[in-house]
Amino acid sequence: MEIVKFRSQLANNPEALTALDVIEECEGYVEDAVSLVFMRETAQETDRSLNDWLEKCRQFICQEDVRDALESGLIAPIVEPLTMSAGIPIGTATALSVLVFKLGAKKFCKVPKSGI
Repeated sequence: MEIVKFRSQLANNPEALTALDVIEECEGYVEDAVSLVFMRETAQETDRSLNDWLEKCRQFICQEDVRDALESGLIAPIVEPLTMSAGIPIGTATALSVLVFKLGAKKFCKVPKSGI
């Protein structure tokens, strides 16, 4: 995975770097890391499924400029705006951005809302 590339992009964002550490702890299974990152950030269990998290972010992520940035492997400019747009913590936004990158942003944005 391109964690090293993401680390250099997010070098000035400790919360995002922590999320990347969790993804590594989960051996690259970003799907597993999302809820773990959220729990560590908020000290709460998540009441959302992965699909719920992705749906919450879909409108922002599927904007053409955001989708194109993710497709090219740029997550740093996405994380903070996603945090504000979806009302989620930075680490969770980082993990979700990595997940959509991994899934393929164009593919993610073409999938019908109920079929992620």
